[in-house]
Amino acid sequence: MKLTVLGNNGPFPAAGGACSGYLITEDDHKLLIDCGNGVLSNLQKFTRFEELDAIILTHLHSDHMSDMMVLRYALDIKKKRGLTNKTLKVYAPRQPEEEYGRLDIKDIYDLSPIDENTVLYIGNMKLTFAEMKHPVTCNAVSIEAKGKRLVFSGDTAWTENIVRFSENADLLMLDAGLLTRDKKDENVPHLTARECGIVARESGAKRLLLTHLWPDYDESEILAEAREHYPSVEIAKLLAEYEI
Repeated sequence: MKLTVLGNNGPFPAAGGACSGYLITEDDHKLLIDCGNGVLSNLQKFTRFEELDAIILTHLHSDHMSDMMVLRYALDIKKKRGLTNKTLKVYAPRQPEEEYGRLDIKDIYDLSPIDENTVLYIGNMKLTFAEMKHPVTCNAVSIEAKGKRLVFSGDTAWTENIVRFSENADLLMLDAGLLTRDKKDENVPHLTARECGIVARESGAKRLLLTHLWPDYDESEILAEAREHYPSVEIAKLLAEYEI
C-alpha cells in the first residue's frame, strides 16, 4: 500500500501548495482521501481521475472538499464528449446537510454517507471510521491491506478516540494544525504538534507523519514540538510517496 501526499496545508494553501488530499494505491486500486483546493491538479501528476475507485471525504469543510466542485465539471464534460462513462463513488458524512446535498450530482457522483459504523471494502483494502472532535462531523479513517494499516485523523481537537483508533498503526498521519502557543482553550478544532506526538506515543504507532500544516509555521518548530513525545516524527511532504 502506498500513500501519496497531494496536499498538506490547511485551512489555506501555501504559495504553490495545496490543502488536504491523499492518494492511496494498493495493487490496481486507487483511493482518494479528501479533495481540497489544489488536489485535483496534483492528482493528475500521478493518475487520471477517471481511474479512481472512490473518494472518501473525512468532512465537508472547503479545504477538504472544494476541488470536488471542479472535478464535477471535468467528469461532466468528458462524459458529454464520450471520453469516459465514469460515475465516481463518493463517501462523506451527511452533515452539514447543505454541503452533503451539493455533492449529490446525478451521473457524476454516486454519493453514500459514512459514519463510525461504516465498513468499506475496496479491492484488498478494508476501511473503517471513527468520529473525531471538530466543528462539523469528521471521521478519522483506517485503511488496512495485507497486514498493514494506515490511519489518518482528518481534522480533530484532542480526543481519546484518536488514541484508541490509532492503536499500533503502521503509519499514522495526524492533523498538526497548531503549535502549542496558539492553543487558547480546549475548544480549538485541531491538534497541536505536541499533542500529535502524544497520540503517536500512546497509541504505539510505528511511524508518524504530520499534515494540515498552517502555511506560516516553521516546519522545524512543528517537528520540535512533536519530538518531545515521539522522536521519529516526519512532515508529510507535498508530492512525496510513502510505502506502508
